[in-house]
Amino acid sequence: MLESRKTAVALVEEELVELQRIIIDRDEKEALKFLKRSVYDKVLRSQKGRLKSHLDTGGESPVERFKKGR
Repeated sequence: MLESRKTAVALVEEELVELQRIIIDRDEKEALKFLKRSVYDKVLRSQKGRLKSHLDTGGESPVERFKKGR
């Protein structure tokens, strides 16, 4: 799962040309492939190692948190 925060994605010249072609051709299939490869995968890689599970308790066991009333 991705973190919800601002993320910048840089596109190389070839990706910009491809994006322009997709827009001009109105190619929906290629648009989805482009988003996956050139946007989503880059965001995922940028957050690699920083991803957190919704089950992550921050190192403290649920029992200890319950005892403390949190």
